[in-house]
Amino acid sequence: MHGTRWLTAILALPLLVWLIAAGGPFLFFLMILAVSLIAQSEYHHIMDARSALSPESELRWVARLGLSFPVLFSFWGLGGLFAGLCLAFFLLTAFCMLRFGPRPGLLSAIPVEMQGFLWIAFPLACLGVLRMTDHGIAWVFFTLLLVASGDTGAYYAGRFFGKRKLAPAISPAKTLEGFLGGVILTLVMAFLFKIFFLPSFSMIPVLLTALVTAFVAPLGDLFESMQKRLSNVKDSGTLLPGHGGMLDRIDALLFAVPVVMMMRIWVC
Repeated sequence: MHGTRWLTAILALPLLVWLIAAGGPFLFFLMILAVSLIAQSEYHHIMDARSALSPESELRWVARLGLSFPVLFSFWGLGGLFAGLCLAFFLLTAFCMLRFGPRPGLLSAIPVEMQGFLWIAFPLACLGVLRMTDHGIAWVFFTLLLVASGDTGAYYAGRFFGKRKLAPAISPAKTLEGFLGGVILTLVMAFLFKIFFLPSFSMIPVLLTALVTAFVAPLGDLFESMQKRLSNVKDSGTLLPGHGGMLDRIDALLFAVPVVMMMRIWVC
């Protein structure tokens, strides 16, 4: 399983790097839209596993359309992102009210879909906003590096030194030692990345961004684990061999991106 995980990452990495570095804004936004739709589908799979109601196919298509608004509108920055979120909410509520008569259970679906928008569409739209800032490509890579460093540091530190459980009720394999290993590796990689790829930015704000991200990103991992545990689901999908589904792969990123975007705009 561990070898399969690395093999999948090695095969997918060149395409990801090319899409971000050389694909231009059009392909970048198509990429994050595709990731959003796949992750949303897996989110519905998790929610359906704990619901006694059968899924509403028409509502799912409306939710997919709604999710695309904040992701694509983030091309125009923060204003576009929040306009897209508002449009998604209006579209969802309008559909549910129009169909309330024959299907009264639809109203209970609004919080579920809004959670999907805030958990998946909003963070990936933040990645779009980050891409359109000055040095946006470097900041997108910086964000991915922070999350990957945290994951890798936590895995190996936990494997070799882990003793004290971090959140045993949600994810029994995670340890405090692993968490600290993730924080340390994140700071080291942020230091090196800043020197080579973000030379025009001050070191302290960049390291502060890395430190905050190192604490927030694991919460994304735990949040997804909690959702799966509540639904008695092991993986969100099977798209990425060794990793599980798309949501399993980007769970920490979904919590990290809004933090990096806010730090980039208001602090760095």
